[in-house]
Amino acid sequence: MVVNAEQAETVRKIYELYLSGQTLRNIKETLETGGFKNLAGTTEWTTSNLRTILSDEKYCGDVLLQKTFIRDCISKKVIKNTGQLPMYLIQNHHEAIIPRERFDAVQIELARRRAQTGGTKKSAPTGMSRYSGKYALSGLLFCGECGTAYRRVVWTQHGEKRAVWRCSSRLDYGKKYCKESPTLDESPLQQAVLAAINASMSGRKVLADQLVDAMEQELAPVPGESMSLGDIERAVTELGKQFDTLLAEAANGDADEYAERFRAISTTMEELKRRKTAILSIRQEEEQISRRIHAAASAMAAATVGITEWDDGVVYQMLEKVTVLAGNRIKVTFRNGVEIEQTVDQPKRRKFA
Repeated sequence: MVVNAEQAETVRKIYELYLSGQTLRNIKETLETGGFKNLAGTTEWTTSNLRTILSDEKYCGDVLLQKTFIRDCISKKVIKNTGQLPMYLIQNHHEAIIPRERFDAVQIELARRRAQTGGTKKSAPTGMSRYSGKYALSGLLFCGECGTAYRRVVWTQHGEKRAVWRCSSRLDYGKKYCKESPTLDESPLQQAVLAAINASMSGRKVLADQLVDAMEQELAPVPGESMSLGDIERAVTELGKQFDTLLAEAANGDADEYAERFRAISTTMEELKRRKTAILSIRQEEEQISRRIHAAASAMAAATVGITEWDDGVVYQMLEKVTVLAGNRIKVTFRNGVEIEQTVDQPKRRKFA
């Protein structure tokens, strides 16, 4: 595979826009307005095309084989492989367009947005809805009292309009589910979030230490497991050789005499395979955590030493969640797990009824 330089820039643009919080529809409009051409050579894009580009492992240099298969030689119908047959991942197969860290960050973001759709009002008043990308805090700001998502609304008082963030449960149901959650003016709320971001960026040494700890955890032995994956592989290989040798001996003698030895080798191999599966499962969970930390570190590294103006794209990449606490305080949770509390300085106004 050879990288097409012009098309590669378009792919990088798509990944950049998505990580900055843009929706697929907004990205589509940006590409069409900017005259970016798709694979067919036209400037007409679809959200399904964009979703495919964002999830295709080929852009980070890998190849996943047997995604589809032909059901039979008569109909020659191509079927999507959803587990009927094994798939084979070849890493670093060709030159990458997207760095692996950025590709992994996009996969996390895809999953994050899919999970943002909550229940209906009839089933559960979560306040969650389809990801809109209009405001960075949409889907990130939650009520500390009832757990419902906050929503941006514009209120008018004495002819003056003010943008505020309010618990969706309070907006839709009054005090039925949530009784004390505060209403936060947008500008002071943004300043409090920026203060938390700048405070976290002053402690980059802590973030670096967390990255090292995460990598050490990934390579450390699994608690309660004395063997590494390499030890298990070597043990299974050696047992396989013993099995073959024993099988050759049994061919020239009484097979019943070797039955117990066959059984012992088979039992040991099954136990080793079980332990290998358990280790791989734990490793996969640790790898996902490590990817999230790397994604947060990349966002911080791309930002300036101090952020003075609100930027939806930068803020969205760095935050995992913002929880509204009592007393006009918020707890900002970053994607690397760091939590910082800030007070929102609310302007003195007459309260709404």
